[in-house]
Amino acid sequence: MSDRFPVLSQTYVPTVAQEMGVLHDEHLITLFLNRPRPKVWSKMTRKAYHRDLEAFLKFIDGTPLAQVTYVKLVEYCYSIQHYAPATQQRMINVMRSLFLFAHRLGYLQKNPAILIAAPSVPVRATHKRSLSIAEAQRILETARGKDRYYLIVVLLMTTGVRVEELCSAKWCDLYEDMRGNIGWMVRGKGDKDRPVLIRPDVWTLLQDFRRKTGKNPELDPSDRTPLVFTTRYTRYQQNAVRDMMYRLSDAAGLSRRISPHILRHTCATFALEAEAPLLQVQRQMGHSSLRTTERYLHDIRELSESAGSYINQVQI
Repeated sequence: MSDRFPVLSQTYVPTVAQEMGVLHDEHLITLFLNRPRPKVWSKMTRKAYHRDLEAFLKFIDGTPLAQVTYVKLVEYCYSIQHYAPATQQRMINVMRSLFLFAHRLGYLQKNPAILIAAPSVPVRATHKRSLSIAEAQRILETARGKDRYYLIVVLLMTTGVRVEELCSAKWCDLYEDMRGNIGWMVRGKGDKDRPVLIRPDVWTLLQDFRRKTGKNPELDPSDRTPLVFTTRYTRYQQNAVRDMMYRLSDAAGLSRRISPHILRHTCATFALEAEAPLLQVQRQMGHSSLRTTERYLHDIRELSESAGSYINQVQI
């Protein structure tokens, strides 16, 4: 039998991880965060994922990834339940992606995260995240007289930019088109640029701010100073802008604390309420999908197109 069916010698085949020289978890995580992707992560996305992985590694407290069990991963999911559903979803998905990446490279023999599911995120109504006209006016009146605060609120509310886009903006990002309009070339998610109109009254505010702070108020493509800067002429940090908005909310006597992102929602809602074309709003907000912009329009029309308005068979 042995002559007819010789035993074939087993040939050792190294895994991809071994071929790449991945010998420890830290090296693996570095490869995971910097691996080529069809859709490039923005700096903010990369920073958030890095922070999420740091939280996970802190939870497992030095346990090698190869020794992490399914039970431990379930415990981790329970440990982050105090976060918002969207944050939980992101943290769990990043962890799952890491284990899938390690397993596919052959760094791990099994994937303990294969049965872990991230929570679904309910679609939040946009009108609940936008300011009413009265709230917007109260925020503006409270900020009036505080040059930097007022300028930041006005820019966020009239352009709809994200807080990270505002904080990273430079004076040289502003330009004038052939019709005399002032534009702002915003660097958005995925390092994609989009033009955003600066209203004439907002442009006047920007120029006045530059004059008061001793800066040239005229357009200058070589001026790389921050678009809005602190008293020390440094760029604002995102947390500082958020804290500023919270203080303004309290000072305005609002029933909720307003974040910079709520001003972004407010911009889209106000534009669509004034019957701005959907595609124009999508371009200004930098939405990758028109469905995101349409959700604002649906929420605006939700009550006016309600079936309840057709119930007129009885007199009340």
